[in-house]
Amino acid sequence: MANKVVELEELGTLVADGDRVALGGGWFANHPMAAVRQLVRDQRRDLEAITIVGSVDIDLLLAADSLRHVTFSMVTLEAFGLAPHFRQKIEAGEVSFTEMTGLGLLIGLEAQGRGVPFLPYRGPFGSDLPGHYPDQYAEVDCPFTGERLTATRAIQPDVAIVHALRADPEGNAQWDGTSAADVEMAKAAERVIITCEEVVDRDTIVANAHMTKVPGYYVDAVIEAPFGAHPCTHVPAYGLDAWRIKDYVAATAEGFDGYLDAIRGETEADYRKRVVGEDRMPVLRGLVDQARVLTPTDG
Repeated sequence: MANKVVELEELGTLVADGDRVALGGGWFANHPMAAVRQLVRDQRRDLEAITIVGSVDIDLLLAADSLRHVTFSMVTLEAFGLAPHFRQKIEAGEVSFTEMTGLGLLIGLEAQGRGVPFLPYRGPFGSDLPGHYPDQYAEVDCPFTGERLTATRAIQPDVAIVHALRADPEGNAQWDGTSAADVEMAKAAERVIITCEEVVDRDTIVANAHMTKVPGYYVDAVIEAPFGAHPCTHVPAYGLDAWRIKDYVAATAEGFDGYLDAIRGETEADYRKRVVGEDRMPVLRGLVDQARVLTPTDG
């Protein structure tokens, strides 16, 4: 059996300057934040980020001047406001971008994963986005019905980085909850890096085989990164650290150099000790335990 486990500090050997990098997760869930912080430490430059609904991951990479281009449907801090560095860089023309609908982006990734040059769908009719990006969208006629459809060109990242609940050394990765567009990104990318809350043995994966969403044959490297999505959620392991998101927003308002310097000057283990802390871990796990699950019988 192949052992694909590497240390987070080796990420810089797997992601090169100029790479087209798909980052998993969506909204405030499952973003591979440990990997993002390591890219900042490694001072990666000229990356193109691909995200469906990006968050603090994209914003942090922009703050660190790691990105030259962003392909996205949305980048947001949700209830905490606009993503400040994303907005600043876009408005100032300091980073180029491709804005697509979420479904269009997803279908482009799916097309690459299926090994076809494009896939058609119904939409986004009425939007001016296709006219802005003729290299990504085109209208086609269905050869069977004659219906006018929108074709989305296949999207191939150089590397996809996604965060899972667990994986074995072969790269078989499991989620217990949402996986956003992580699977489509993994299938589309030339190289796949799995960060996960824990690396487990093959027997554990086999015992929970129904949770395996990315098989090991897609995966090039596995990195164990506890609290690797922090400050975002990774249910069922932990909930959103809203306090640290507020700290991020406050640091932006006060000047962000100190925030970046702290990340650059520490390991990920140091980050967990400084920002998460032993006393905070059970609180974040407890947020998941206390969350109310709605059922069809609820009024």
